[in-house]
Amino acid sequence: MLPPGVWKESPIAAVGEVVNIRPYGEQNLDSIPWPMSPNVHKLYWCEGDFKAIAIVKGQLSSPTKKYLWASGFPGCKLWDDNPHLIFNRFKTKVWFLREEGEFLRPTFDGGTDRFIGFFTKWDESRELPARRALGTLLLSPAANSDTLGDYARYLWDAGDIACELLGKAECVRQITALTKLGDPALRENACNFLKGQMDETCPSK
Repeated sequence: MLPPGVWKESPIAAVGEVVNIRPYGEQNLDSIPWPMSPNVHKLYWCEGDFKAIAIVKGQLSSPTKKYLWASGFPGCKLWDDNPHLIFNRFKTKVWFLREEGEFLRPTFDGGTDRFIGFFTKWDESRELPARRALGTLLLSPAANSDTLGDYARYLWDAGDIACELLGKAECVRQITALTKLGDPALRENACNFLKGQMDETCPSK
């Protein structure tokens, strides 16, 4: 789950894909700032074509731009292509971006929080505004986790962002619905969120 701080600091959040990935160049450095390992002394720069599907936060000057990032490893992979890893199950990716000249860049260089992924495909045909669609995805357990108990651990981080996107009334409605799904851990966390963040009481079972 994406830390709320990355969402807050990102000028742009966009649903999309990076395609046509290719090397951009190499750079030798004496030292590289955190969060990269201090043992890394060469950056492998990579670029791809970012194709936006929906803009959730901020704006893009063009729906298709070059996406540029640096890696401490050769190969220009945004994630490991092992088919068993969770990244390869994502059908929707919301990228956290900043514009730098002609390029889109990750909000934080060297970080791992380039995007948040969902198991559910983004529905381009529905008329729901992008912000509300993302807020609803964040509060949809099946889009985030394989079990309700697993999703319960992420609810606080998901809820903070979702409530900003949905507004209080809709956020309370959707989190209240989570308390009724039959999982004790999810009910407890949802009730605590309603009380602690929304100043609302938890509904009776």
